Amino acid sequence: MKRYISALMALVLLMTCMLPSIAESSGRRRGEVQIVDSPMEEEIDEAFDEGLDGGDDGTGVVYDPMEEILYEEELVTDAFDKLDGMKNILLLGVDARDKGFSGRTDTMILLTVDIDGNVIKMTSFLRDLYVEIPGYKNNRLNAAYVFGGFELLKKTFERNFGVSPDAYVIVNLSGLTEIIDELGGVYVDVDPKRVDRVNAVIYWYNKQVLGLNNLRDGYLTEGGYQLLNGKQAEAWARYRYSESDMQRAARQRQLIMIIFEKIKEMNLAELVAFAMHNIDKVKTNLSIMEIIELAPAVLALGSAEIREMRIPVDGTYNSQTVSGMAVLVPNRQKNAQLLSEFLAAE
Repeated sequence: MKRYISALMALVLLMTCMLPSIAESSGRRRGEVQIVDSPMEEEIDEAFDEGLDGGDDGTGVVYDPMEEILYEEELVTDAFDKLDGMKNILLLGVDARDKGFSGRTDTMILLTVDIDGNVIKMTSFLRDLYVEIPGYKNNRLNAAYVFGGFELLKKTFERNFGVSPDAYVIVNLSGLTEIIDELGGVYVDVDPKRVDRVNAVIYWYNKQVLGLNNLRDGYLTEGGYQLLNGKQAEAWARYRYSESDMQRAARQRQLIMIIFEKIKEMNLAELVAFAMHNIDKVKTNLSIMEIIELAPAVLALGSAEIREMRIPVDGTYNSQTVSGMAVLVPNRQKNAQLLSEFLAAE
């Protein structure tokens, strides 16, 4: 996919219901990112103070500092090194009724970047997976974040699936709908047989989240390929009734790819402005400057192939009721093996 880094920067503005506070990091090594808690404006000011600010170089020409960053070969190399060090990015969607970020992670998608192979891999982990949560009893995978934030969720992924996320991006329902609206909506092919399911989620959202009097605001009147606003697109990616969680996870990955295509239409200046305007809609352990430092790789990357996977894999789990919960009990060893093969494949 062309301009993957643009998509990566956009992911700091997404995810997914389709997708507690950020923990601090005491140091940095390859594969980790340092958390910066200072306000975004201070980060930008500091960068400009260090010589990135534009101005007259004595020739009467005013230069764009971002242009300098974009084309300097050493910085492009650094950008690839930085991306290579955070190749596993966990995209999380929380089912929060307000603009907060607490709640169960009902959407979990691992985004894996293979720079050498020019491949982007998306792996969905279903929320009802019955797994071992370190320090707690076995439970659904979507409970790990509630119990101990990203650090515990990371350990849970390591323990059960043998993969360690390097960075994370969290968004809630409201954040996703606002971001899609700011993009001007997205075109989606809605199954005519599922319009009532989409509208049922819109009804719930209008009542529980927005508190509207008109609970049918934004209802779809027909199926087919059409432009959806944020609320409608979120409902399309979210509904599950009459379908399985596997089908919902596939729609969520599809929505991510649709948003990628919208992001690719932006130039670098538009993308940075979009990120700065929407950064408060997400939680992430990537700082603004770390995101911007990835920008030089935008033009250096060509189109990347996108591959998809879902955990649990068909034939590697059983549906059971445990302690009154309907869960998916996976063969963890088999799923970890298949995931490892998928991520290692060229």
